[in-house]
Amino acid sequence: MRRETQNILLVLLGGALLKISFTGTYLRYVKPSHKWLLIAGGTVMVVLAAVSIIREIRGARAHAAGHDHGHGARSAWLLVLPVLAVFLVGPAALGADSVERASGNATAKPSTEGAGSELFPPLPAGDPVALPLNDFSARAAWDKGHSLDNRRARLTGFIVHEGGDTYVARLAISCCAADAFPVKIKLLDRQLSNLPDDSWVEADVTLRPGSATRATEYVPSVTTHTVRRIDQPEDPYEH
Repeated sequence: MRRETQNILLVLLGGALLKISFTGTYLRYVKPSHKWLLIAGGTVMVVLAAVSIIREIRGARAHAAGHDHGHGARSAWLLVLPVLAVFLVGPAALGADSVERASGNATAKPSTEGAGSELFPPLPAGDPVALPLNDFSARAAWDKGHSLDNRRARLTGFIVHEGGDTYVARLAISCCAADAFPVKIKLLDRQLSNLPDDSWVEADVTLRPGSATRATEYVPSVTTHTVRRIDQPEDPYEH
């Protein structure tokens, strides 16, 4: 690969990292805590490319001998067009399709060693209590203290239809979107077929005790009280 091409690609990649960091698009790929790593990496790439380009320009001027060596560099800049197309049409966050493709696979669960109630702090007073889907699912399956019984919870996620069943779901990530795993809650008692897949909702629900078992792959069922359409959150994943 020509040095000019390497410099161009460094500028493009570094610029892309800076762009997604400052616009918030990086949340589609990694955890919020990784923002400053992306900014640092993008800055280093752009600086290295700038230093190399300046050195190349000075060297070309010093050794100019009447031959035009600029065609390779100009043609390398054509790589900007397809790369910009990729950057300007960024992929959406993972959604219902990822949940459906993972259906039937075991999802990560907390350790069950010791008393289940000791794994979970008490819920705050007042209903509804806003909970991440991962926390709600884990409590439904493993909390021996039954902290969710007779409590109304507020869940935020996107709609997934599987057969005749409707779920509210979310993708949880440990590091980045590549290790995402689905968490879903089965919604009962309401006609939700009018909500298309990937519709973001806020649902007030009550757990059906005993519904998160091995037979249901530890997916709890809930009585659904209200469902409201909302905009996708800035950070679409749980952590």
